[in-house]
This record gives sequence, structure tokens and C-alpha cells, in this order.
Amino acid sequence: MTKTLIVYEDGRPELERTARAIAERLDTSVYEVRLRSASAVTIPELLASSLYLLGADNPKNPAYAEIARVVAGMNLAGRKAAYFGATGAAVAWLKEMVADSELSPAGADLVGPRPEAPAIAAWIRGIA
Repeated sequence: MTKTLIVYEDGRPELERTARAIAERLDTSVYEVRLRSASAVTIPELLASSLYLLGADNPKNPAYAEIARVVAGMNLAGRKAAYFGATGAAVAWLKEMVADSELSPAGADLVGPRPEAPAIAAWIRGIA
């Protein structure tokens, strides 16, 4: 099982909806999923995961401050991440935030304010 942590920016209902839709569509025989708002993620959850699906609507959202601090000091080589969000700028910021951790890309970005189910399903199929 791939331990998967889906993280979304706090206080963004549409982004939370997207994160929940992603979680619902992941095959539970392959992925063990934890869904968390950015401010609720714990260090043990970060350490236990091997796939990170990170979402944001706004660059530099304060809810990600603790994750940014912790990840800056972690070597996550061999683990993967994929990104989703309302804007390319928000997704680019997430990638910058984790750049020093050596996460590998897991697939293309899912960018758009309200991705529909077919787009989410296609994105999930592209995650390796």
C-alpha cells in the first residue's frame, strides 16, 4: 500500500472539495489515504507517507508555514509528490516550498479553480 497524504489549504471550500474528490477516487487497494488541511498535518504523518498530494489556492498561505518549516529540513528522496490548485502560481509555490526535500514528481499538475470529476480521474491515472 502506498501511504498517501493529501493536504489542502485551510479555509478554501472549493479546494477542500477537490481534495475530497481526489481521496474518494483513489483505489483503496493501492493507496492508504490521509486527508488533512495544511494546519492539521502532523510530523509523524509527513514522515510516514511516501506520496504527497499537495493543494493550494494562494501562494505562501500561512496554513502551510509549519509544513514548509519541517519539510525544509527533511530529505524525502525516493518519495513522490503531485500538486493541485486554483492557479499555476499557487502550484509553483508548493513546488518551491518542497524543492530542497528532493521529492520526485508523481505526475502532471492539476490546475484550475473547480476541476470536474473527469479531470480529477485523469489526473489520478497520471500519478505514478
